Amino acid sequence: MAMPAKSSELHKLHGTKPETKSIQSPIPAGRPKYARNLPENLRGLFREVCKQLQERRALTAADGPLISLYCICWDRHQRATKKLIEEGEITTYTRMDNHGVAHQIEKPNLWLKVAETSEKQMVACLDRLGLSPMNRDKVKPTASNKEEIAANPMDAFLIRGPRPAVIFSKEQNREQHNASQQAKFTGAEDGDALTS
Repeated sequence: MAMPAKSSELHKLHGTKPETKSIQSPIPAGRPKYARNLPENLRGLFREVCKQLQERRALTAADGPLISLYCICWDRHQRATKKLIEEGEITTYTRMDNHGVAHQIEKPNLWLKVAETSEKQMVACLDRLGLSPMNRDKVKPTASNKEEIAANPMDAFLIRGPRPAVIFSKEQNREQHNASQQAKFTGAEDGDALTS
């Protein structure tokens, strides 16, 4: 049987804090750069998606490749749709039989497969970015500034990234130890001289 949740007064009395899931991501907000292979005509779409994510406080600097992939799939879908409108969804193709005689057959347009694949990839990108109705609430808002990050020390620790490691050799350690001992010794002699 599950225990009932403590009230805020009981938490205050016991000196505990209620367990709540973080409603904010520890990752700071940022603006991604264009991918090098992103065509000029897709940069407006890239900026538009970034603007929408920024308004939701869900844009980070690492989202660039995913947004670029969405833009490329969108462009592919536009070209395939244009061809489908021109040629139709069912197209007549020429096929040769075993005797070398050409026959006209109707088949689904090859551009239809390109359009459908692009649509699936676009939906997957939008889902992962939190721009679909099903996943919009799953994406946590980013930390908007350093004060919000500093409010939670564990988040600040996780974000700080790798620190440079300082490696000393035994000889350097020995030299530093001898130097500190020498400084203590000369400081003690100076102090003895002052008191006498």
